[in-house]
Amino acid sequence: MIDHRASIVLRRATAADKDRILEISSQIWDGDDYVGTVFDDWLADARGEVAVALIEGEIVGFAHLSYLLPGYAWMEGIRTDPARRNKGAARAINDYLVTQAARGADRIGLSTYIDNEASIHIIESSGFTRTASFIYFEAESDAAVRAEGRPSERAAIVSRDEAIEFIRKSEFLAVSNGFLPHGWKFYPFRRDPQASLGRERDLIGIRESGRLAALASVARLPQLDGRLQLNFLDGAAGAVEELTYHVLHLAREARVVEVMVPKNSSREAPCLSVFKHIGFEAWNGFVPDVFVYEMAIAENAP
Repeated sequence: MIDHRASIVLRRATAADKDRILEISSQIWDGDDYVGTVFDDWLADARGEVAVALIEGEIVGFAHLSYLLPGYAWMEGIRTDPARRNKGAARAINDYLVTQAARGADRIGLSTYIDNEASIHIIESSGFTRTASFIYFEAESDAAVRAEGRPSERAAIVSRDEAIEFIRKSEFLAVSNGFLPHGWKFYPFRRDPQASLGRERDLIGIRESGRLAALASVARLPQLDGRLQLNFLDGAAGAVEELTYHVLHLAREARVVEVMVPKNSSREAPCLSVFKHIGFEAWNGFVPDVFVYEMAIAENAP
């Protein structure tokens, strides 16, 4: 394969690039790509950067670099124009943003889907290591499981401090190798539990004999475009099932329910058996299909 990277120009995106970026995005995920709902926020991210790759003056790819936690960078939304693939743009963007991240972080992470074979090749060949794996569930409004929701009289809001202590000791966190999902972003929880939990999340629990028996972390944010994210669920089996039905009840107006469940070669999060029991369907037959990658990078590199 010819290496075309010498002809690629990389720069920071501007508002004038939006139309071209959304044109590329519209060709991803059968037109259901999320980039259009977050691009303005990406561009307004003072610490981060949207990078674009140009060939012969035309934008052919882009990606966003942000900082989930102090010293922890995150790369997302790596996209290339399907008509201009295999030109080296994705690798050039990857290398550029890793270099940029090294100026303010000691570690960088990203996530990708199992079908993104070209991206996985670039990621792994550039020094990233797979550190966690998840099963992705997406239940749209007409999915059978969405009709199963019912409120729980025992469900109640849980304090952040109690939630952090519960998550810290959970099987979910152990199986996820310490990562807490926020949709397709994955926070290294133990690095900064308060920040990893996020501010705009509902923490809902069920108590038994005065103790927290199950906990769910739910996000229903305006920028999620009608999506409800169930980012954490763990606890005693019966209480987890009850809490799952309660979350489905909360999601009755949501366009889509998204769930990431950790599973690796030897263990799976306890909530997975509950999802199977009540009728959640996974895209790949309950095989891990979302992978988290990380790489240590030189801190404050020139």
